[in-house]
Amino acid sequence: MNEGVSTKSSLVLLLNMRNRITSFLRCAILTVLFLGGASQVWSDDLSDARLRANSGDHAEAIRLFEKHLQTARPSASVYYELGGSAMKSSNPALAALNFRRALVLNPRFDAARKALADTSLALGIPSDLNDWKVRVASKVPLNLVLITGVFLFWLGLFILVFGFHVNARRFFEVGLILIGVILIALVCVCDPRVTQIQQRFVMASQGCEVFNAPVDKSEKLTKLPQGSVVTAISERGRWIYGQLPGGAKGWFLSEGLELVIPAK
Repeated sequence: MNEGVSTKSSLVLLLNMRNRITSFLRCAILTVLFLGGASQVWSDDLSDARLRANSGDHAEAIRLFEKHLQTARPSASVYYELGGSAMKSSNPALAALNFRRALVLNPRFDAARKALADTSLALGIPSDLNDWKVRVASKVPLNLVLITGVFLFWLGLFILVFGFHVNARRFFEVGLILIGVILIALVCVCDPRVTQIQQRFVMASQGCEVFNAPVDKSEKLTKLPQGSVVTAISERGRWIYGQLPGGAKGWFLSEGLELVIPAK
């Protein structure tokens, strides 16, 4: 009697396991098919955009590049291509924004850096590419520096906690930790994915007026031309308090401004 019950229970368990495995495989297959289909759609949009750009239809190419970027993973090369089409469409502000976004993703993208310098010149905007942090990011592989810094920090901490407590060795361990912290801090200071997260780009053709207070009738401090980049510090409704390119601070409306690092 007990053997019959045990056999029946085993069969039930096997059936449940088979059903779960079947359901898992079905979900996995559907996921792969979905991702493959989505990838094909993204690829089609990007291919069509490149075909349009090569044929000279840059307005349609811009639309397709932007459509691709709304769903696909951000790519420095795609932003660069979008910027190129915008420049050929006589839209230097859109071109500069996208060249800048390409450099956020790949600070060592020399072609995007040169293109941004050219579009900034066309807009009459002083280039900010001579800043020491920008120069470091353009020369140093920041991801490798970050990995090295994290590794040295944890290696030094591990040896300090679990190693033999010899004074001479403590200097070595502390040195590893300090070097790791310095490398991590260098990346945080120079990586545009960190430094430009609060930056806004002036897209409005009429520029951006800067006020002394978040009120329309307050004193007007200056007017920034199209293509300028400001850094937001705080927000109050439609108003943003931020730092201007020259270091001064003031209030400006959020209308006509675009995030340098787009929100996903």
